Amino acid sequence: MQLPAFRLSSQVAEREFIEMSQYSIEIARADLSKQQIQALDLSPDEGDIIARIDLAALTSNNITYAVMGGPPLNYWDFFPASDPAWGIVPVWGYATVSESHSPHVVEGSRLFGYWPSATHVKLRPGPPKGEGFSDISAHRLGLAPVYNSYRPTPGVTPEAEPLIALFQPLYGTGFVLAQSLQGDIGAGRTILITSASAKTALATAYNLKRAGHPAIGLTSSANKDFVEQTGFYAQVLTYDALESLDPAIPCVIVDFAGNGALKARLHRHLKALSASHIVGDTDWAAPADEPLEGPQPALFFAPTHWANRIREIGQQAFDAELNSSMAAFLATTPNWLHLETVQGPQGYTDSFNRLLANRIPPDIGLIWRP
Repeated sequence: MQLPAFRLSSQVAEREFIEMSQYSIEIARADLSKQQIQALDLSPDEGDIIARIDLAALTSNNITYAVMGGPPLNYWDFFPASDPAWGIVPVWGYATVSESHSPHVVEGSRLFGYWPSATHVKLRPGPPKGEGFSDISAHRLGLAPVYNSYRPTPGVTPEAEPLIALFQPLYGTGFVLAQSLQGDIGAGRTILITSASAKTALATAYNLKRAGHPAIGLTSSANKDFVEQTGFYAQVLTYDALESLDPAIPCVIVDFAGNGALKARLHRHLKALSASHIVGDTDWAAPADEPLEGPQPALFFAPTHWANRIREIGQQAFDAELNSSMAAFLATTPNWLHLETVQGPQGYTDSFNRLLANRIPPDIGLIWRP
């Protein structure tokens, strides 16, 4: 049964949906600042499970999922919305299996994975893969496998869950990105990272420093002190000062900002630029790209590099090196990160719109509890 959607502007409607206990939050694809609450009517079939989403991280990564939701990355396809004009933004976090009709998963299982912006979701677990499983629902076949994987989390304390929700996917991207840049580092090229305060940028910078080749970070004047405080970069420059860089320095751009005007300035100024990688879109509302000098930007799609690395060394070895590296990174977070918890539909939409407007300070980690 299709239930009606209500805009968040109606506080009465919001209260009604909270009482109904199962809802998703949908985003207008044509205007990301518009959201609606959609009541869920999940009817599991044999082989399905229902998972109750307990907590999820909200970061600029979620804005990237929305901005790049269509082809070729197809983030909108993981959790179809009630109408093609709307989309459900994926989030990373923890859920509990509240109902199971699958032989592979027992009720009460605690899972980490890729969830919709919702209270609940229906999955169809495939046969066990290592410690976890993949969702084999028809609409997710052919999508990036890393996003379809769910795993139990024995030994993870409730206190650790928010940090892992914030950084597990972002850190994994930064981890494989830093590995993919080793050839450039070996050739003596300097790595320049835009939007240096973004959490995935910090993960990338941390791994480059750990490998002995710290990057140069570019950030806003407001965030410069914070970025320097992390200690992850060899040098931190504001965007106003980027022309102070030696234009003859052999270098590579790793762009998390997605700002066309900024990219154009960098490409004009850097005469020995060898590559330009697009990773994120934190400045999503910036004007469209203008023609660029030098090498044209190429999209870095982390799941492809993730899968390649697993093929090279095996899942177990990859997990071991990633987990060891991330544990060391998380140990640094008390020095520069504060957690902020938001609740319910209004907490989600207020936070999402703050992220859209770049109004979340870089030292804040947002955790949503539906």
